[in-house]
Amino acid sequence: MMNITYQFISLSDFNPFFIEARKLLFQTNFDFNVWEVMSDEEKRKTKSLGEVFESIKDYYLVAKENDKIIGWSFGLQKSETEFYMINSAVFPEYRRKGVYTEMLRRAVSHIQDMGFQHIYSRHKMSNNDIIIPKLKYGFVISGMEVNDVFGNLVQLSYYTNEKRRELLEIRMGMRKMNEEYMKLVK
Repeated sequence: MMNITYQFISLSDFNPFFIEARKLLFQTNFDFNVWEVMSDEEKRKTKSLGEVFESIKDYYLVAKENDKIIGWSFGLQKSETEFYMINSAVFPEYRRKGVYTEMLRRAVSHIQDMGFQHIYSRHKMSNNDIIIPKLKYGFVISGMEVNDVFGNLVQLSYYTNEKRRELLEIRMGMRKMNEEYMKLVK
């Protein structure tokens, strides 16, 4: 039986681990390093634009078996209502054992407790190990994108407010408009 614990940690504790683990888990991905093609001026401007985000909300969640990190999830605030779940992974030998599902549950609860209304993530279209648990949790496909860095992506969205989730279902044709929702239309 596995002895798995979950812990929110700081960026400074997370980053060294992530840099190495990302190389292992995503080594076959054909991801593009956009910094390689940016001029020094473009890099300087991009860094200065990022300075306004120094006080944004974020999280770094790890799953551990004993003291060994076996999975992670992290994300950050994108606006006053939106939170972007950037990256999650579980090492192959720990997959399909509920580790990611528990990290997802804890992350969404944490994001909701912070007050965010809309949680979204973007994934390679073939990343069923993450997409399927999110769909089962209640995320819905809310967009598609062709991205220069990652290629073909699917966007998943989850609204923490039940009425907003229901309105999204109406917009997607999964639910019929009724009197209650007609009052919300301007």
